[in-house]
Amino acid sequence: MIYKQLQEPTRNEQIAVSTTSKVVSEARNQLNERKVIVLRNTSDNDADIITINLGFNEATSNNGIVLKRNEAFTDSSETGYKAYQGAITGICATANGKLSIFER
Repeated sequence: MIYKQLQEPTRNEQIAVSTTSKVVSEARNQLNERKVIVLRNTSDNDADIITINLGFNEATSNNGIVLKRNEAFTDSSETGYKAYQGAITGICATANGKLSIFER
């Protein structure tokens, strides 16, 4: 009998973020809980400031978690704490934002 190794789904990608709020990570449910998420502003220019919003509202510039170029936000589950499970939105001060995402 051959057993295949089960691998937990992970997400490693870079997405474009512009001046319109967009969902950068969908809400999770109990069957597919988020264990860790890292969001890093990997934009090319200092003016490409990305704002992240956790919750039901759309992201608005400079109102939430503000990430300047190369800054990151991390949330992870630990004993007694569960990482944020809701939708995460983002918006950039310019049309040229880049957001790198690691999630599992």
